[in-house]
Amino acid sequence: MSTADSLAKVIATLDWDGDLGPASLAVDEAEQLRSRLGDGATRWVAGAVEQSLTALHGQIHDSLAPWPIIRTFTRHVLTATLLRLADQDRLPVDTGAIDRDLAEDIVARGIPLSDITQALRSMQREWLSLLIDAALGVRPDGIGVVPALATSVTGTMDAWIGAATDAIVEERRRVYLAEQVRIRSAIELLVTAEPVDVEAVTQLLRIPLIGWHLSCAIGVPPGGTVERRVLDGLVHLFARVVGSERMLRYETSAGTVHLWVTTDRPARTPRVEDLRVPAPLLVGIGEPHPGPDGFRRTFLEASDALRLAGSLGDNGGVSYGDAALAIVLSRDEERARWFVEHELRDLATDSPEMADLRNTLRTFFDTRMRIAPAAERLFLHRNTLINRLDRIQAVLGHGVAERPAETQAALVLAELFTRRPEDPSTGRHEFGA
Repeated sequence: MSTADSLAKVIATLDWDGDLGPASLAVDEAEQLRSRLGDGATRWVAGAVEQSLTALHGQIHDSLAPWPIIRTFTRHVLTATLLRLADQDRLPVDTGAIDRDLAEDIVARGIPLSDITQALRSMQREWLSLLIDAALGVRPDGIGVVPALATSVTGTMDAWIGAATDAIVEERRRVYLAEQVRIRSAIELLVTAEPVDVEAVTQLLRIPLIGWHLSCAIGVPPGGTVERRVLDGLVHLFARVVGSERMLRYETSAGTVHLWVTTDRPARTPRVEDLRVPAPLLVGIGEPHPGPDGFRRTFLEASDALRLAGSLGDNGGVSYGDAALAIVLSRDEERARWFVEHELRDLATDSPEMADLRNTLRTFFDTRMRIAPAAERLFLHRNTLINRLDRIQAVLGHGVAERPAETQAALVLAELFTRRPEDPSTGRHEFGA
């Protein structure tokens, strides 16, 4: 007699005399079993499921386990197992056959995959033991089918463990993506100054919102590309330099990456040089600020610093603390250019002579309008510097000490505009001004 015939003979003897549990098999499963294997096999599946679940109850002690859902899933698996033994496997083994509520419960409560596998293997051993007992009762052919029973039942359970794992992984991915959407929404509310529940957002973002935040914006000039590993390396370096593992990351559709590192006290703001920024990446670094308002403020500072870095075409980037005046003054470029023309007059002209005079005036201000230190820094004779200052005052139409604040601001803007590449990009961030 062939193995298939012997298996059929064993299956034909299956029946269950004891309790069949709180409910019968699902209609489709019961119909398949009854039509293919008879009423006895149908009762056997229901009984074997209850026996294996009783044993499982004694092992896991989970008061929150959704036993009705587990029972339905277990009946489905054992039905598939028996039909495969009879070479009538009509129930597909795939993630769609795993009840969504069961996967949700497993993921929501953080049940390890190893626990799920262990539970399924426990039921496999229970069912296999029952089938072997039935086979040993069929003499003389039953003993010979024991290896085939073990192989078939184990193979079927392997497939279902794989399907369950896929379903759980997919549910974890769905939950992760849903959480990422909530995280992005919370960040967008914070940076647009919308009211938020501080405690709820703290739990969602997993950072103390009342702490100190330091932001960095990372971007690539138009037309540039960068490998993800290079970008990720810079991200992690920023966190290490600041000295905190509490980091939040937000990526825009334009390819800009915004980072926040949160600390318990004001962090040391890293210099651009500390980050060793690889080309063509550019960074903008904000200043540390506390609380929800500080979360937004450091973001805006970093974003504006990145915008300025993109405008200048600087290698590496810009720190807000080093360029706050230029950042603020250049927000409205058209009016800023008008201001430069108004304050500097012909001194704003893009020529070598006027550039030299602007540098002279800038150095004069940097040395607190003292002739000797300025002349020394410029490598000029004292009288030569005085003559240059006379020339500058003639161009300005007033003494350099009459409007020092306006004149110095105009010099900052003039330097900014003369350093721009021919095809400047504003690099504005997605959240607006």
